[in-house]
Amino acid sequence: MLRQTIIFSFFVLTLLVPLTSSASGDSTYKSVCIACHAAGMNGAPKFQNNRDWASIIKEGKIHVIAEAYNGVRKMPAKGGKPDLTLEDFSEALIYMVNASGGNWSTPTEQEYIKIKNKLSKLSSKKQ
Repeated sequence: MLRQTIIFSFFVLTLLVPLTSSASGDSTYKSVCIACHAAGMNGAPKFQNNRDWASIIKEGKIHVIAEAYNGVRKMPAKGGKPDLTLEDFSEALIYMVNASGGNWSTPTEQEYIKIKNKLSKLSSKKQ
């Protein structure tokens, strides 16, 4: 019985973790990103527009997260929300990518290290 409970609990957790990530990405999108990405303001790729996102998706998750979090083209750093964490930003970006033809997952610990290294290089270029 204990073994079945453990297996069931593991199964439920594996289902809930992706839902939690998607939910946080959705909520950050709605509170921060929607202002520009719903209508494509200032050239922002429109939410759920596969054509707008195709070339961005090809650039790769690590590159896109770092560049966008740092601020790219007319998009301000952190989507204009100075207290937005890298993790919440990443979830919102992944939410938009996956709704627009991509298939990205939450960054792994190793991917976050690569993203942070890229961010360090980008911020040193700004100075």
